[in-house]
Amino acid sequence: MAHANTLETLLARQDIHDCIMRYARGIDRGDEGLLLSCYWDDAHEIHGPAYNGPAVPYLKEAAKRMKTNKPVMQHFIGNVHIELHGEDTAWAESYILTFARFAKNGQDYDTFTGARAFDRFERRDGEWRIAHRQAVFDWNRDVPSAETWCLGLFDTGHEDMVMGQKAPNDLTYRRE
Repeated sequence: MAHANTLETLLARQDIHDCIMRYARGIDRGDEGLLLSCYWDDAHEIHGPAYNGPAVPYLKEAAKRMKTNKPVMQHFIGNVHIELHGEDTAWAESYILTFARFAKNGQDYDTFTGARAFDRFERRDGEWRIAHRQAVFDWNRDVPSAETWCLGLFDTGHEDMVMGQKAPNDLTYRRE
């Protein structure tokens, strides 16, 4: 049942949406501080068979792995549905498309995954963060990597070609 939005509910939804976007940026850039700012210290993470436990150790290890620039990874957030329950609890379902490059037996593979995050958000002292996250995996496609940068149109060695990096070296952290 839909409820009329108020200024308070709009602000809550925006804060929750901002947190979801911060997570995507934090994981892709290997930014531990940004990742940790999305979860409460006592949060729980279930990420398929890869992890089920306290979120903080998972996030710290993920940021450490991402810092190496391997795997290359991007999370794209699509539909986000937020349901507010009272003043301090919300449920959010976020559709996620993920690109990642992993090596297996000396061969790089590009993996594309469609998934969703089911989050329980809690507001504590006026701040919304994830208290519990459950990942749901909908589909996946793995293919051998064949990176040619638009069939050679983009010269990765050119001085104007800005390549993505991890925090704090990525362009997104510069404020010049």
